Amino acid sequence: MIQFTRLFSGLALLLAAGLLVLPSCGGGDSGDGPSTGVTYSELEFDPGNICTKKGTLNTLTSCKYTFNKGQVLPGGSSVFDLKMINTGKRNMEVLGVELEYTTPSGAVEAIPAFALTLPAEVQTALDAGESFIVAPVSEPSEDYAEAIQLRVTFTRYDDQFVRSAKLRVNVDSKAVNVDNGEVLVDLKVSEGAPEIKVTPEILDFGQVFVGEAPSKNVTMLNVGSSNLVITGFTLTGNPNFTVVVAGQDYPVSAETENGITFESPVELAPTSTFFFKVKFAPIDDQKADGALVIYSNDPSKESGTEVLLKGNQTGPCISVNPAKVKFGGKKIGDLATYPIEISSCGDAPLEIFSIAFKPESSEDFGVDTGTLDHEPMEEDPVAIPVGGKVTVNVNFTPDVENPTDPDGNPIPDLGTLVIKNNSFYQNKEIEVSGFGALVICPSAIIECDQGNEVIPQTVLKLHGENSYAESGTISRWLWEVEQPTGSQSVFLPTNSFPSPEFEVNVAGKYTFYLSVWDEQNVESCIKDQFEVTVIPDEAIHIELLWVTPGDEDETDEGDKAGSDLDLHFTHPFATMTDVDGDGKPDPWFDQPYDAFWFNAHPNWGSWDPNVDDDPGLDRDDTDGAGPENINLNIPENNTIYSVGVHYWNNHGYGDAKATVRVYIYSQLVFEISDVLLSELDMWEVATVAWPSGKVQSVVNGTGQYKITSNYQGPFMNE
Repeated sequence: MIQFTRLFSGLALLLAAGLLVLPSCGGGDSGDGPSTGVTYSELEFDPGNICTKKGTLNTLTSCKYTFNKGQVLPGGSSVFDLKMINTGKRNMEVLGVELEYTTPSGAVEAIPAFALTLPAEVQTALDAGESFIVAPVSEPSEDYAEAIQLRVTFTRYDDQFVRSAKLRVNVDSKAVNVDNGEVLVDLKVSEGAPEIKVTPEILDFGQVFVGEAPSKNVTMLNVGSSNLVITGFTLTGNPNFTVVVAGQDYPVSAETENGITFESPVELAPTSTFFFKVKFAPIDDQKADGALVIYSNDPSKESGTEVLLKGNQTGPCISVNPAKVKFGGKKIGDLATYPIEISSCGDAPLEIFSIAFKPESSEDFGVDTGTLDHEPMEEDPVAIPVGGKVTVNVNFTPDVENPTDPDGNPIPDLGTLVIKNNSFYQNKEIEVSGFGALVICPSAIIECDQGNEVIPQTVLKLHGENSYAESGTISRWLWEVEQPTGSQSVFLPTNSFPSPEFEVNVAGKYTFYLSVWDEQNVESCIKDQFEVTVIPDEAIHIELLWVTPGDEDETDEGDKAGSDLDLHFTHPFATMTDVDGDGKPDPWFDQPYDAFWFNAHPNWGSWDPNVDDDPGLDRDDTDGAGPENINLNIPENNTIYSVGVHYWNNHGYGDAKATVRVYIYSQLVFEISDVLLSELDMWEVATVAWPSGKVQSVVNGTGQYKITSNYQGPFMNE
């Protein structure tokens, strides 16, 4: 059966060529459009991407629209709304609009699978054998329509028949972009393609408190018309995100960043759903971001479907200054007061429910909340607006002289002040210490702008200027540090400067100490202490450190002020001359596939500068001790890298003892220490396999370290 929704036999069409030559004749038009010169109408569809436009006249060709069968349940329908407008300079006569559809042989349809709906006034005019006028959009008319809005409805039947239709539009001959006054729009139905729809696109956990681990679902729906196969996923970002699939937890790790492939893929029939559970268990109040990319056989999603993960992006935040209260030595029986500042640092008001010491705290401590507008309570909290702050006073009244430890240092009273509030840290704890003394001594206080956890090469800005004396001022400061083995950093400008800088280049723990003296030259009874942990934040982090016994001062800097060893990190593509004689090309000094001082930031991966997949020599030391660091954030899968050390120049200081450490995702997984090297030695240290992260030492045929002497690189004269 052929269904003719609308068929109109139009007027005879004029030749398009005749229309094109008319403007040069100087004559007027028929008077049904703009009154000066010969004009034309122009048909435009909205949406405009259903047709291809060709030639200087933008002639409409290859018009088509495809209904996605998978997005319609059996018996349900989908609509295609199409607007016809006139972008020319004269009125456009619409002579006919029809839908041609044939029900497939053997198919049973209660109603036709395709149906056309026109506005009543358009249908009435065409049924009467009249044209329907559409005015130019540039010159609206009260007498004629601005557009024609038509609708094609597709009804899905649960069978295997393939259906298609044609929408035929006829306009007058002065529509300059329509061949012979007719446009055909092919209407088709997609068959046999899976299509994934993932919701939500952004999974926002909102504010999550410490100790909580809420979960939310990410749902996958097959809106296609054939089976959808979920093959795996990647999970990157904040390590506090975890994906749960079929009861198995996958926290953010090297494994999830490189991709999880299911041994038994998940198969979904059309309209079926499946879900992943995503958990967020924050350990701090920092904003958390992540990305879950789901891979399937959807042909339009070859690069996967991404869901952005967010947590603790909004909500109240508490900041307390100072983070610790250190009274130092206070005279027995005297009241000492230390103000602390509580700030609202989030994007919602901070509410304080109570401020009190834990029961196990020393009874010599107390807190004075009289500076607040009222005593904070659960039912009536003190509200601090966004960006606002309040101050409360911590009190200390020592009743006896405190005992000392075996080293003669006073053993302080300890207390913990708890601020109950509505931020991530619902019970914000402040450590408080102090001791009773017969002689009052100044108090040393260390502060650090960068906090307690940083990455290598961070320059710490330390502060001791908030140290104080009971009377007078602080006259002298003395800084000390315990740093990881191999680190040779120093305080700048000196260790007696009140606010020095200190560059932390080696991964590990740094403990800083500060002593101060007042104007009477009384030294602080206790050194203040502050710990900073240096943790690499790259997937692969390699350190080279060395000791040169012939160099009496390895902390001095300058040209030839120490020995010069170089760290090398190579890609499998690196190939140079076989200097070590093992029958294989050596990788050292290759460009671009050896990252070292002459090739510090090669491009090994994507050319997109926003993709962090290239290694970098982030520190090159030429005057002794190191460290030298190479980092790689996104290694290549199925790749084995090589690590080497070359003794470039001893500058007269003799042999050196080299140490190499390899960190994988911040964890120290490999270390070889104090390997003796002479000038021009090339030590092939280890290989790093990815994505396993396995680091393996390289040895020669006798089981010794593989060191090639007199290894001349191509840049020895640089």
